[in-house]
Amino acid sequence: MQDFVKVLGLKHRREVAGKSAIFSGEHFVLEETDWYLLNLFRLWWHYGISFLRLQMWVEEVMEKFMRIYKYQAYGYAFSSLEELLRSLGGEAFVNMTRRSVAESLLEVGVTQRFVDDVIAAVLRSSCGQSVLVPAFAGAMSLAGAQGSTWAVEGGNKLVCSGLLKLTKANVIPARVTGVSLHSSEGRALYQVHYEDGEGQGSGFYDMVVLTAPLHPSKSNFTFQNFEPPIADLPGAFQPSVTSVVHGYLNSSYFGFPDPKLFPFASILTTDTPNLFFNAMDNICPVNISSAFRRKQPQEAAVWRVLSPQPLDKQQLKTLFRSYYSVQVTEWQARPHYDVAKSLPPIVLHENLFYLSSVEWVASSMEMVAVAAKNVALLAYNRWYQDLEKIDQKDLMHKVKTEL
Repeated sequence: MQDFVKVLGLKHRREVAGKSAIFSGEHFVLEETDWYLLNLFRLWWHYGISFLRLQMWVEEVMEKFMRIYKYQAYGYAFSSLEELLRSLGGEAFVNMTRRSVAESLLEVGVTQRFVDDVIAAVLRSSCGQSVLVPAFAGAMSLAGAQGSTWAVEGGNKLVCSGLLKLTKANVIPARVTGVSLHSSEGRALYQVHYEDGEGQGSGFYDMVVLTAPLHPSKSNFTFQNFEPPIADLPGAFQPSVTSVVHGYLNSSYFGFPDPKLFPFASILTTDTPNLFFNAMDNICPVNISSAFRRKQPQEAAVWRVLSPQPLDKQQLKTLFRSYYSVQVTEWQARPHYDVAKSLPPIVLHENLFYLSSVEWVASSMEMVAVAAKNVALLAYNRWYQDLEKIDQKDLMHKVKTEL
């Protein structure tokens, strides 16, 4: 994403310091302090060297994942998610979509207590799911929680609008309803059907890239004239609810009767049955001035609460002494990960591609950007019959010799 930001002339949003803690429903199992060495000591005291084993595991995965940028710089593409993963980390990466992150971490020496307290809390916050998510998706979520990610001043949505403007794309403001297959001079020709404020319309294209989910729980999309038919893909999406609350935090619920003493800006939670929220944090504006400061804990502030279900009035009263407003957004942000599921295809037909399949490996802006470039290179290489650039084996060796 940083490369996009540089090209678009966007700025990095200034970070505002704030401490985090992990809440079990009764007490905090881990609390961050202002002192780095004390934080390390607390991690070691509670969990031994599990945090070091975790860091080494995540760094190994990310180091191999970063190979994709070199491959794409040389124009290489992959026709399936399995081939893409094999090119980065061999069969081990493919297997990371078939076993849980908990199993993988326990195998490298991370303790069960660390998994239950820390890993579960991070995954509940980042994807609303448990330590049973596939290892690859878990590794990406854990990498994003290590503090190396950053946001765009004005909001990350400016990346999308900026790219549209930069590419001078012809945007048709309509909802696509389906694709039907035709042929022209022996080539596949795709008719894209859509609806807008004026009614129904369509257009013919040599290539089509689909980014909408093609799973039954999310799709009202139809395919016509394809043989064999393009079936619905298995799987479902994970419901997620974001509540933005402007109010006074009930610090007593977290064990701080005096709100002035509450030190945390971000609260993660363990996988406890009675906990009705996954995480909450004191959020900052998308534009942060040099004079901006967080509200004092006894003052009314804007909090974001992540939960699997909408919060009822009693639950809001549990978290807040009083509040001025609540804005609720319910959405299906990412797949409900299941290690037993096979990965969806990238190629649905000759020149019909499915970009969003990558979300079933891991869901993030970076993963979608990688998938988008892969689809662009794949479409280009297939169109011009440059087949040596598709699904090549031993790419690290080939790239080194090309250097």
